[in-house]
Amino acid sequence: MVERDASTDGRAPDAPPDRSRFRRRLYVLGANALAVAVIVVLVLPVISMLQSGYYRRYAELGERMDHWATSTHSRISCAECHVNPGARSFLAFAVKSIPAFYSQLISGPSSANLLDAPDRVACQRCHTIYRSVSPAGDLLIPHRAHVQVLEMDCVTCHKDLVHSLNRRGFNRPEMEGCLEQCHDGDTASNECLDCHTQKETPESHSREDWLRTHGEMTEDIDCAECHDWTPEFCAECHEERPASHVGNWKKGHAVPAKERGDGCLVCHGGEEFCKDCH
Repeated sequence: MVERDASTDGRAPDAPPDRSRFRRRLYVLGANALAVAVIVVLVLPVISMLQSGYYRRYAELGERMDHWATSTHSRISCAECHVNPGARSFLAFAVKSIPAFYSQLISGPSSANLLDAPDRVACQRCHTIYRSVSPAGDLLIPHRAHVQVLEMDCVTCHKDLVHSLNRRGFNRPEMEGCLEQCHDGDTASNECLDCHTQKETPESHSREDWLRTHGEMTEDIDCAECHDWTPEFCAECHEERPASHVGNWKKGHAVPAKERGDGCLVCHGGEEFCKDCH
């Protein structure tokens, strides 16, 4: 009888090695390594794109991240704003973040591979919809009507909030945004007093000679307090030819010019203007 050595796992000392067992072990090791690699490839993008430090590696995003770091939202993680509550929303984010991550590594950040703007559901984690007036009390802002009734996203108005500033250097909505997007008189009211609680038309604007004298009044009145919502405010009128200045106006302008007196000079720059022709 041949004695079996325990060190050979029941095989005779001179028996060939069990190659099938070796292959099985190699297969298990390879499968585990592949699983780890797949997990890293899939999980790393998701984790990375939720870290604020990840975006600082790109110089073109530095300013946006600086604004975030000095805002009140710096205490809030990226996921709290840019990923809606719920497992389904997180899964949707994860699926999108994987190609976005590798796209950024290859070609840098672009609007196509950055985080989506926060949805109103994410904003409502912290913010109520029941505010109806601005903190200073000078603006009526019915948030419930905008958010709950009209189902508008908060970033429609608050686009300059965390990662950027408006053209005046603040992170609050500007009036021109309201007028251009909704409050144009058709989609929504453009009456000043429907929103502004502390503004009324100055008495000077009701005077009969206001159109003729308003240019001189700019030395005493800060027009920008009301009219700075667009840099083109003055140009909207001054670049348009009056309705009367058509047809044979050049031939028949003498009579109305005498009736208006120096009213013509409001646009035509002083008495020397007439002398250029006359």
